[in-house]
Amino acid sequence: MPRVQLFDKEKVLRNAMELFWRKGFNGTSTRDLEKATGLGTSSVYNSFGGKESLFYESLQYYVEAEQYKLGQNIKSSPSALKALRALFECVLQEEDNSAAVPVMGCFVVNSITELANNSPRLNQFATEARKGTIAILKELIQKAQEQNEIPAANDPTQLAVYLQTVITGLKVSGMLTKDPDELQSVIDITIQNLTK
Repeated sequence: MPRVQLFDKEKVLRNAMELFWRKGFNGTSTRDLEKATGLGTSSVYNSFGGKESLFYESLQYYVEAEQYKLGQNIKSSPSALKALRALFECVLQEEDNSAAVPVMGCFVVNSITELANNSPRLNQFATEARKGTIAILKELIQKAQEQNEIPAANDPTQLAVYLQTVITGLKVSGMLTKDPDELQSVIDITIQNLTK
């Protein structure tokens, strides 16, 4: 008889994601996972295949949430350029150091920094996540070009790679600066450069 899951998988993934994000893969113990998820060690192994598999499912959960947010920005704005600005403003709000919660940067970037040299699986995962984000950004840039907000002569793929790099940089810099004006100026210059 198949086992029935007696827990909310999304809640477990969210809690595990927050834990791995805060402490890193290596800094997270099995006991930490039990406490954060409410699952026993055997349930973690039976339901997810172990700590590493739960880590990757948590990363996937994070990427899907980020890409969903990005997609919502695209759909909710009649102006593609305004949607791009809203996306950057959202990143800036995530990195607001005045919040009571410590700024943790980007979960994927943090994980790459911690594990990339030892984890081909993480490198492949991050590469695919990056491609997905670039594809969404490219779609938004093409929409902005159709709306004559960004010059059509600019290559949308190159601009999408550029924007993905700026977003990553904002997430990392947000952990290092206490001055939101510094990050806002990066956003302003980025948007300004897109329209030239």
